[in-house]
Amino acid sequence: MAKTDKTEAKILTAFSELLIENDFRDTTTKKIAATAGINESTFFRHFKNKRTLLLRLIDDYSDDINTVSASFVLKGNIEYDLVHGAKLYADFIAGHKGVLLLGLRDARQYPEIAAVIRRLPNEFKRILMSLFTQMIAKGEISEDTDIEVETTNYIMINFGNAVFKYAYDNSGMDVPQDEFVERNIRTFARHLKE
Repeated sequence: MAKTDKTEAKILTAFSELLIENDFRDTTTKKIAATAGINESTFFRHFKNKRTLLLRLIDDYSDDINTVSASFVLKGNIEYDLVHGAKLYADFIAGHKGVLLLGLRDARQYPEIAAVIRRLPNEFKRILMSLFTQMIAKGEISEDTDIEVETTNYIMINFGNAVFKYAYDNSGMDVPQDEFVERNIRTFARHLKE
């Protein structure tokens, strides 16, 4: 990796880390530079301003959504597939919690954030709609299943757990991932089989 790439990676990491604790406005270039271990002039050699840094972070997030989507290969076992999807979602959000929190706090002010944040659940919904349609055809889940409602429910269960884990971490409402999978995702999968 070239020195420029390493510096940009440090800046992006620092920015993302700072977004966990601060909103966009309070995440200053001075704080970003200090957290990245560089001086502020180095920041400006790589990024014109915070907005260009934000757009780069969003581009990286978007690229990572495509990677996660490609790795979500269905096995045809609803319990396995839903557990696998929940784990992919949780891992993705853990790696991008700065963007998630920024989206929750500042999406109205920065519509491009809201648009890219919506891509992940929309991509999971597309995949799950296909999975559920296939499983109805195979008789694995009831033909009476409203797949639109059930995919939305699955996404909301996962998103809700992520929000409570990262946005309201002291609320007592988040569930550790292993327990979440056992108590919520497997139960949800069994519900679909009925």
